[in-house]
Amino acid sequence: MEPARASAAALALLLAAAVGAFIFAAVSSLPGYGALIAAAALVAVAGSGLLYAWRLAAGGLGD
Repeated sequence: MEPARASAAALALLLAAAVGAFIFAAVSSLPGYGALIAAAALVAVAGSGLLYAWRLAAGGLGD
């Protein structure tokens, strides 16, 4: 596995743990709008990083 993909996989595991913790906290108490916006921003930024790591120039299907 290439370093970029290994880093992306590690980031995905950490992101899944963070989102899981946020969901647990959201179920346990009522989060505010700021927390929901921060969680959405986290998913958007991490998702764009994962897509960047899996682009064709990084050893994808086109190579």
